[in-house]
Amino acid sequence: MASEQYERENIINIMLATDNHLGYCEKDPIRGNDSFIAFEEILELAVEKDVDFILLGGDLFHDATPSQNSLHKCIKLLRQYTLGDRPISIEFLSDQSLAFHDALNQTVNYEDPNVNVSIPVFSIHGNHDDPIGFGNLSALNILATTGLINYFGRWTDLSQVDINPILLRKGETQIALYGLSHIHDNRLCRLFQAGKILMEQPDESTGEWFNLMVIHQNRVDRGRKNHIPEEALPDFLDLILWGHEHDCRVEPEVNLKKNFYVTQPGSSVATSLAEGESLPKNVGILQVLNKQFQIKPVPLKTVRPFIFESITLSEFSDDYGFDQADAAERVQNLAKEKMEEMIKRAEERLTDHPNQPKLPLIRLRIIYNDEVQMFNAIRFGQQYNERIANPADAVVFKKLIKKTKSETKDFDKNVMSDAFKMEQNENETKVEDVVDRYFDEVDEDKKLQVISSKVLSEMCYRMVEKNDANAADAILQLYQELAVDHLMSKLPSEEAIDDELKLFRDNGAENHEKIIKLLEERGTTKKVRNEEVDSLFGLSTDKLSEKKAPASRKTKTTIEDIDDDDISTPPTPTKPTTRGRGRGRGAARGSRARGASTSGRVMPQLDISVGSKTNTSTRQPTLLDAMNQKSSRTRAPPKVVYEISDSD
Repeated sequence: MASEQYERENIINIMLATDNHLGYCEKDPIRGNDSFIAFEEILELAVEKDVDFILLGGDLFHDATPSQNSLHKCIKLLRQYTLGDRPISIEFLSDQSLAFHDALNQTVNYEDPNVNVSIPVFSIHGNHDDPIGFGNLSALNILATTGLINYFGRWTDLSQVDINPILLRKGETQIALYGLSHIHDNRLCRLFQAGKILMEQPDESTGEWFNLMVIHQNRVDRGRKNHIPEEALPDFLDLILWGHEHDCRVEPEVNLKKNFYVTQPGSSVATSLAEGESLPKNVGILQVLNKQFQIKPVPLKTVRPFIFESITLSEFSDDYGFDQADAAERVQNLAKEKMEEMIKRAEERLTDHPNQPKLPLIRLRIIYNDEVQMFNAIRFGQQYNERIANPADAVVFKKLIKKTKSETKDFDKNVMSDAFKMEQNENETKVEDVVDRYFDEVDEDKKLQVISSKVLSEMCYRMVEKNDANAADAILQLYQELAVDHLMSKLPSEEAIDDELKLFRDNGAENHEKIIKLLEERGTTKKVRNEEVDSLFGLSTDKLSEKKAPASRKTKTTIEDIDDDDISTPPTPTKPTTRGRGRGRGAARGSRARGASTSGRVMPQLDISVGSKTNTSTRQPTLLDAMNQKSSRTRAPPKVVYEISDSD
């Protein structure tokens, strides 16, 4: 009994969900209600689990301008499940005008005397429901104006993004909630590199804070400056709720470099028939006690069953004879067998929930070698009209492309060793001279085919000696232009192109002079300032001095300049202010002194195993230290990454 009382007074329970995509396929007669059914279950679970608030990671709507139908159903569900007389036990401590500058009363909705909120909803916007059009408004602005959600984390100036945390408290537990709504990955990368992302930290004198951040960006590496590396985020964070990626990885995964955890609940509705979307859908219940936390996955029972399978015809050729004249018919017979198996597996995923759609989604990907193995997939799917939800695109064909590894040139270790030793005999060893000497001495079959050694040496010199992170891109682009101009002037036959390029390569001295002249005329792009962030985004390191935050910004820390001193002794921010509800609701509010400590308290028995992150300089007894004197931090098992997001 004491355990339950302690949990109610001090443990913050948060429902975690992302990418609900309300309105996806809403005009489809079969799948039109899938997104709303799943969202209603999430709200039902929030009521059932008695959470303190719901935290959404973006893309609540599938379209930036949702239809009247989508808005109506969303508002109806939020009113049904989040309004009521249930007491709110979460205190709001920070400046509400900064967090909700677009809200009607610039306050959190449960402190608005005109709205009767029982479960607060906090949400950032994603790339699907971002602000657009006249007034630059998001659909979330409409919901915030009605008082149904708390829309936070919106940026107002893309030249510099200031992230002020929402400070919340329940009993002895305090949370600093950071929100960063979606920004185009390329632009956000430039902001990180320029040190233009500023995050304010709460004053430690007010007590211990659990730092939680919500972000909606590409997490998986999809190319240079096309994702946000986890390592770019500051290490004072404890947990990151990651939106945008649709494959469910709700179990917290530790980042060993920055010593924080990442949770990725994924989408609640399948918006693409990809393998990652076929994973079981879950939401998470986050429980926080001081600096301790745990996430309990909660399976969604109303999600339409989705089975994905991929087959390669070459693996079945011996048994089915796909090289015969009737190959297409034979492949079709194999597809029928697989479809029956997949439909049977989908039936096993049916739950006892009355609202779960019964017709499954099926995606059979057939990887073929020859076009004669293909059949009409749309006509094939018509026979499953009454058995599956997507008969028209249940089967897709993908051609198997065999990529043969091009012939590589062996590296001559002896020549490189001799070149290095000869340079050591000089006054100093320069990498550009070693490179130049190696390609002068190496056999013809190991030389570069197009680029000359002198140009390559110039590239090395600028990158190593001048710390020019952009030298490689600039020089290669110029060299390509010169090579194309050379070929256009000679107009060789197709068979003679390789020989002409070798002649162009051998004229290295002249090409080198041209490139030097062009570099002087055009220059290269400005160097970035932070070598650590550069390496994260696929750039060469820059040895320039790191830019320090100006003295007038002591309350803020740039992501690029965070170090241990910044974390152990944070600057003093504006003193938090507490705003009352005005109606006396919420008996648990204000029951404990601000910044109360658990030091010396013997915790009652409580079935909660958590991950922890504690500042070693001011370590407080952890929850499990007080209970059974054993470490509470566990590392999540490795996950299979399918790299699925709503942009794929």
